[in-house]
Amino acid sequence: MTFEFNEFNSRHELEINLTEKVVASLTAAIESKGVATLILSGGNTPQAFLHNLSEQDLDWSSVYVTLADERCVMESHPDSNAGMVKRTLMQNLAKEVNFVPLYIQGESQLNCHQRFINHRVLCETYDVVILGLGEDGHTASIFPKAIERDQALNIDTMFNVLLTNPVTVKPLRLTQTRKRLLNTKNLLLHFVGETKKNIFDLAARELNPNLPISYFIHQKITPLSVYYSQS
Repeated sequence: MTFEFNEFNSRHELEINLTEKVVASLTAAIESKGVATLILSGGNTPQAFLHNLSEQDLDWSSVYVTLADERCVMESHPDSNAGMVKRTLMQNLAKEVNFVPLYIQGESQLNCHQRFINHRVLCETYDVVILGLGEDGHTASIFPKAIERDQALNIDTMFNVLLTNPVTVKPLRLTQTRKRLLNTKNLLLHFVGETKKNIFDLAARELNPNLPISYFIHQKITPLSVYYSQS
C-alpha cells in the first residue's frame, strides 16, 4: 500500500493545491514529449476545481482530456460527465483543450476499447488520472454490486474500457478499468466530506471488493496521492 494523504482546511485550499499539482504535471509532460493527458472523473465534487483549472495559463492545445467513466446518456443530458467537463473546464484559457469522449451513442464496448487503444496520444501511459469516491466506495464506475466489478478490478483484464451496470443506480456506464487507470504517472484521489473520509479509512484497512476504491489504495503499481478536505 502506497499513498500520500493531503488534508486541507477548506475546499478552496484543496482546489488551489490540486490545481497546482495538475498544472505542474501537465506542464512537465508537455515540455518532455509535446503533449499531455488528463483523465477526469465526473459528479459535483470536481466542478469548482475544473473551473479554476480552466483559468490557468497552460498550452491547452497540447492537452488531451477524457473521462475515467461516463453515463450512457447524450452530452446534453444533465448527468453527462462530458457535458459537465465542457461547461467547467473547456472555458476561459482552456477552450483549446482536446476532449475525447468516452461514450458515443451507438458505439459498442469493443469499438470504444479499440478507439482508445488506437488513439495516438491516449494509448500511452497517462500523465494525470483524477479519481473520485462515492459514498458506497465506488470509484470511476466500478460499483460494489456491478456484475462487471471483478473484471473491472482485475489487473490482468484484456479490456481498457468496460460497459457496466451499477445495479444500484441508473443508467448504464462506461468505465476505464483499474488496469488502465493505474497506467499513469500521477494518480490522484479527490474527495470532500467526513462521510467519504470514513469510507476511505475503511477501505485503507484492507482489500474489500465491496469497496472498489480499496483496490486503488492497496496496490504497488502507481503511488496514490489523496486530496481531501472535510468541508
